[in-house]
Amino acid sequence: MKKKLLIASIIASLMIVSMGIGAFAATKLTLIVNGKTSNAETKIIGGVTYLPLRAVAELLGATVDYDPNSKTVRVTGQSSGSQGGSTAVQPNNKSQTIKGVTITLDRAEQDDDSLRLYVTYTNNSDDQAMTGDSLSKIVANGKQYEYDFDTNWDRYYNKDVDKAPDFIEPGVTAKSVIFFPPVPNVNNINVVLNADFEDYRFNNVKVDVLK
Repeated sequence: MKKKLLIASIIASLMIVSMGIGAFAATKLTLIVNGKTSNAETKIIGGVTYLPLRAVAELLGATVDYDPNSKTVRVTGQSSGSQGGSTAVQPNNKSQTIKGVTITLDRAEQDDDSLRLYVTYTNNSDDQAMTGDSLSKIVANGKQYEYDFDTNWDRYYNKDVDKAPDFIEPGVTAKSVIFFPPVPNVNNINVVLNADFEDYRFNNVKVDVLK
């Protein structure tokens, strides 16, 4: 498995569930990453073992940078090949960039017909980028909703809405409207969008309910 996938998993959770260890365990834990032992302090709170992100990332050959202006934590590391990879964590921002490709979640709204995500893709990389409408999903009220081809196909051709090309060239900006079935009692949702098979996560997105 590539190191960047390990890093992404660490960022997504920032914790590992400790099996068989109580909240008041006094035993010192040894952290080993890819065969390397770390002296980083670990903490057990409520049966969950918390690991310092920087210590684990550096053991994986990555660097960790924090931008206080954008409130972004960026982890950059080498994969098993010659190219590096990075993951940006901006769970509440409306715009995120990974490897030169930016996704902006312009707004989310719902009426009796559908819940809609208005998305903008911007390719500032040097290569062609794949947009990922069909890999999008939302989470609302504890339930996950996946992209449905029939739902979107019908509305792309019956409504005057934007649909980004499957691939966009460097320097191109394209918009899409992504449809989901209406969600009962919706207020805020978590959204997962995609470009080049990278997940862009937007949490606590306010949904405008149209009357």
